[in-house]
Amino acid sequence: MKKIRVAGPPGTGKTTYLMRQYYDALDRYQAADIIVISHTRTAANEIRKKIDDPVNVEKYCKETGKDIFNLIKETKKIRESTISTIHKYCKDQITKSKGGDVFEITDYEILKIKYPIFNQHTLTKKFTFTEALFRGHPFFKFQGFARDNGKDLGEYYNTLSYEEKINEYKYSIHQLIEMNDLYKDYKTNPEINEGRKNVMDFQDMVEKFCDLPKDPVIKVLMIDEAQDSSVIQRRAEKKMSKHSELFYKAGDPDQSIFEFAGADPHTFTEEFAHPEVELETGYRCPRAINTWCREVIHDIWEDYGYTRKWTPRTEDGKIVEGKVYKLMNLNQDPDLHILIDKLINTKETFIFTHRAGEPSSMLDFLIKLNLPIKVLSDKIRSFSYPKSDITNQREYKSFSQGEPKTLAVAKRILKSIDNEYLGPNYSNQEMDKLEKGRYDINYFIKKKFVWPIVTRTQDLQALSYKHDRKTKNYIRNIINENKDLEDFRIFVANIHTIKGMEFDNVVLDLMIPREEPKYTKKRLKFVAGSRARKTLWLIKSKGLSL
Repeated sequence: MKKIRVAGPPGTGKTTYLMRQYYDALDRYQAADIIVISHTRTAANEIRKKIDDPVNVEKYCKETGKDIFNLIKETKKIRESTISTIHKYCKDQITKSKGGDVFEITDYEILKIKYPIFNQHTLTKKFTFTEALFRGHPFFKFQGFARDNGKDLGEYYNTLSYEEKINEYKYSIHQLIEMNDLYKDYKTNPEINEGRKNVMDFQDMVEKFCDLPKDPVIKVLMIDEAQDSSVIQRRAEKKMSKHSELFYKAGDPDQSIFEFAGADPHTFTEEFAHPEVELETGYRCPRAINTWCREVIHDIWEDYGYTRKWTPRTEDGKIVEGKVYKLMNLNQDPDLHILIDKLINTKETFIFTHRAGEPSSMLDFLIKLNLPIKVLSDKIRSFSYPKSDITNQREYKSFSQGEPKTLAVAKRILKSIDNEYLGPNYSNQEMDKLEKGRYDINYFIKKKFVWPIVTRTQDLQALSYKHDRKTKNYIRNIINENKDLEDFRIFVANIHTIKGMEFDNVVLDLMIPREEPKYTKKRLKFVAGSRARKTLWLIKSKGLSL
């Protein structure tokens, strides 16, 4: 096996390098023989799109003299190969050999009915089940991270701070162990789980794959963002590479920020201190931001005895260091006042990013400007709304004012209206009896499908979804100003969510909720700052700092 470690600072093209190696490999191997693994579904989809992009294929063929038509034909076969997360790959392999069901929200509902202890800290309706596993319910989060780190529950519990035990996990260790026993019994006992077969969560998928008697035959294995692999994921990667002729691992030790989920920055840094391929040319960060990032990470380089070569883009770029306590107080900091002008009057992209928790000052600041905002972090729940909410509200407003709609749209609008505004004759069955055509609100009033008050209630209160007043006012203002909520260029997310992304502007809140290890803070700061293509804005809302 030939192992190729690919290292490089942010924006130096590690994923692009893997893409080119993928094209090269298609000369010798079938697409189905090449496995590409990344750590998030979004990242895996981006790799797939990049490889399948005719523009990238054409560029590669011009540089190498390869047959473009043949390569396009081969890249279309990536649907037959695997470009996915490691969890999906492991699940597919287990299903082929043993079968099994994925632990779902219905399982959780059964579990909490059978065992009331799971109701002590229940999930809210705002959580998807994926969020529940990792963030929503303290037990699922705790046992998931423990297994990612390759530790039993007691061992992992002893690594936590007092604040984490009290504020994040809430249950005592005895309760957590009891729940874990009940959880394991539920997954394996059809009499309890109502006939479900071999129920698995995300950690089970990887662990069960590692226990399969046969190793898969993967001729070319590529692992992107390898620094994020947990303890059990590294075991799976070792099993996957057993029969590989080529094994690529791409990553950057300085961007290892998932230590809490089992990633090991120290081991990865040592492994990648002298990689086979070291990328040096930066395609993202301009000079000022490159210099700032190098200063942030310098201590780690010095302690581990290496210095990364990392050339910046030719543009100067800019660092703006604000002294504001909150973004709402911009008048106290003239240097930051230009941020408002850029937000309103340019087409540049922005990410407002932070370490953890609810970024209330960021959200309040952006909401006040009435600009389209997209929240990327699942954990930020104070300001979120489904796309359908906006669509329904826009359609409801014009519909309630008398504009005719197609039957399909009318059905969707009436389905979203709160029950108190629906008349006695409304039902899905009655709506299905209507012939295709266009209908206005007066038709449904006459039919007593809705009450006449809907024509006077041209606002969010008539629709059945529930938002807090702040979110409702924001949506109302956006719609009234006829702004396009799909034209997102302003985003809010925590630092972990934006890893691998890039933006014209990064607005980084240096505040941290609690003191953290020195190198953890430096890596978080490094990852956040290196997302910027033009300007890095530094603020500190309160308290401790990165």
